[in-house]
Amino acid sequence: MKPSDLACTTTMREMRPLASTGLLACVVVLLTVLACAPVVPLRTKPGGAASWAVALARESATLWSTDARLCRVTGTGVGSEGWLPDRGGVWTVSFWSPSKDAVMHAVVDSDGNVSTRESNEPALRGAALPATWADSPRAWAATRSQQQGEPINTLDCELSHVAEPERYPEQTVWRIRFFLREGQQETHVVSADGRWLTRY
Repeated sequence: MKPSDLACTTTMREMRPLASTGLLACVVVLLTVLACAPVVPLRTKPGGAASWAVALARESATLWSTDARLCRVTGTGVGSEGWLPDRGGVWTVSFWSPSKDAVMHAVVDSDGNVSTRESNEPALRGAALPATWADSPRAWAATRSQQQGEPINTLDCELSHVAEPERYPEQTVWRIRFFLREGQQETHVVSADGRWLTRY
């Protein structure tokens, strides 16, 4: 074997561990990125919007009181487009009745299961959502051109006349708080008929 061949062989042997180490480092970095990457919730099955939850809740509301009136819709874990993901997240649909002191809340999960509870919330009594309120996908779409960051999901949201008591007192609005990919939060306010109003 020539000295040059021996040197070449030695160099190749030295490079193999380096190449393996470099490959391992790349794999570790890739796995770390994938592990830390936020999971964007998706919906592939029917339903999931706020109006879907209200429709499912109405039967429970009618059984609770025949004169039940829809007064608030809140959501947690809603996707960035205004639908519940396939797993996780809930809509809570609230009703008040002139013939009852309590307020009834119907909690609707991502599979359409409904559970109910009552509470004493005087602030919700006496007002009802307008018949033409904008559904969640439409309200979320109204925020799109005004978003300062990229939303991953919705931390929480509310449609009611008490959703924004300081900025829009006694006005029925959507308050939508997004969790952004940058790790920050951003809140948008949209009118009941789907017009973007402000961001903070």
